[in-house]
Amino acid sequence: MKSIIRTYLFITLSVFAAYSFFAQSPVYAQVSSKKVQVGVPFEYAIVITINANNYTPPNFKDFNVVSGPMQSTSTQVINGAVSTQMTLSWGLVAKAEGKLNIPSAVVNAGAQRYETNAIPIEAVKGNATQTNPGGNTEDPKYSAKVNGGDVYIKTAATKSKCYLGEQVTITQKVYSRFQMIGFQKFTQPTYDGFYAMAQESTSKGQQVVENVDGVNYYTYELFRTVGIANKTGKIALTTIDGDIVVRKQGASKPRNIFEQFFGNGGYEDVPVTTKSRALTIEVLPLPEEGKPASFNGAVGQFSYKLETTRTEVKANDAFNLKMTISGKGNIKLLDAPKLNLPEGLESYDPKVAEGGSSKTFDYLVIPRTEGDYVLKGLDFSYFNLESKRYITIDAPEIRIKVLPPDPNSTGAQVFTPLNQVKETENDIRYIKKGTFSLVKTETEFFNSFKHVSFMLSPVLLLGLVLVVRRNHIKNNSNLVLVKERKAAGVAKKQLTNAEKLMKLNKKDEFYTEILTAINYYLSNKLNIPISELSRERVQKVLLEKQVNSGDITKLLSTIETSEYAKYAPGAVSGDLQTVYNDTITLITGIEEQLNKK
Repeated sequence: MKSIIRTYLFITLSVFAAYSFFAQSPVYAQVSSKKVQVGVPFEYAIVITINANNYTPPNFKDFNVVSGPMQSTSTQVINGAVSTQMTLSWGLVAKAEGKLNIPSAVVNAGAQRYETNAIPIEAVKGNATQTNPGGNTEDPKYSAKVNGGDVYIKTAATKSKCYLGEQVTITQKVYSRFQMIGFQKFTQPTYDGFYAMAQESTSKGQQVVENVDGVNYYTYELFRTVGIANKTGKIALTTIDGDIVVRKQGASKPRNIFEQFFGNGGYEDVPVTTKSRALTIEVLPLPEEGKPASFNGAVGQFSYKLETTRTEVKANDAFNLKMTISGKGNIKLLDAPKLNLPEGLESYDPKVAEGGSSKTFDYLVIPRTEGDYVLKGLDFSYFNLESKRYITIDAPEIRIKVLPPDPNSTGAQVFTPLNQVKETENDIRYIKKGTFSLVKTETEFFNSFKHVSFMLSPVLLLGLVLVVRRNHIKNNSNLVLVKERKAAGVAKKQLTNAEKLMKLNKKDEFYTEILTAINYYLSNKLNIPISELSRERVQKVLLEKQVNSGDITKLLSTIETSEYAKYAPGAVSGDLQTVYNDTITLITGIEEQLNKK
């Protein structure tokens, strides 16, 4: 009895360790469905949760690759913990019915090497395109997994109608009948017609359960934005789409007591591609009736303060005039008010300072002549959204007393009679009266040699470009000659792959690359399709082109050895470096002999 208990505990711990290992693996593979139809695409993905250097995809020999690889990165925040994963995905189509297999992929992370799990695939006979009840074509990899109403994205706004310049909060939220595991490939929303300011999502990494028409949904707010309408009319917000991975209970039951105990086998993670519906917001123009002259586009509810740093100043000295606007509304979009100052006062563009809910325009004003000035008409107006009318805040009159300027001030404008002006070497002189003559001190650029050269250079350059292009088109018009000219280069690239396989001591793959390099070289150089490339025909054409018979014999021997290695893996032995060097020597020698003919 004790022996049985020990055996049971050993098996339990072993299975638990195996499950823990696979559950914690930082690299794994997944498919959208393990039962697929021939001719119908499905998705294969490699999920990497560590910093990887490179990867080698599996050999998709039983499938046609219709898309990919596509790369996406997603970030999840769960209970305050941030995790990032990269997903590499391919679109595959099974070539034939039967029990198929997707081998393991290899991912390198530093000095560590990881292999993904191999995935068995059952391919069945394909059916006609499936459609959903609404008549729209639906991707078959999702149609059998999750219904359209189970997962969707909703774009919402606090108002469906607003005024120009009014703030509207726009949100994009995901609703799911199932627990959401991750988000992938989401497009960022755009807000044409609004000045958009991104806000922190209220979800903060947590899913919230909401009841919609008597049905409980897991919800997660993806984006929250405050938009200020900057044009009128009906504005359609752009839709967003992306992949949402949900965890739902599968139809299969746990296969054994261990799956039942650990909760495996009854649930599956399903990627769902969904798209939000379009939302239209109508932006109304501000009424023209009652619009005051001091209105500068402010919409909301504001207070206004006008102040000056000095009320008594000397001419050519400066003082500051500050306008502070505070409140709620489109305060970030307010432009600097235009000042209507009395003649004799100069102003410059203001310095703008923004606070949380206020904006200050600080003008520098310089009086140029003495006197008493009154600043008035600096009122502020805004459109009140609650009362739907314009409100004007009257500004107090500000009196500025300007004293005579300081004669010693460098910027002072003091009137001085002409006969008291003393000329200096670098001073601006008065207008000279009487007759005087002008002397030409230097030649003009117009009609000079440089001018003519600059005018003709574009024409000469265009002619040179046309000649070069004409020669290029002529050299590449004959496809046969182009293939002959590039045959050695194509073979060199193929031999580079063979060299990498040689260093990894992968003999079978090495001979396959050698054979491919020779076949492509002969096909391009001799203008023979690969399907018609036989040893007899190659020997005949090379003899006709007077290639050395010894080189032909070595070439045919290399082809025969490579074909034998390809169709009888492991049966060929020999030094790979010697085969690689002989192949390069053969192709180089034949290339030189053919180019001399």
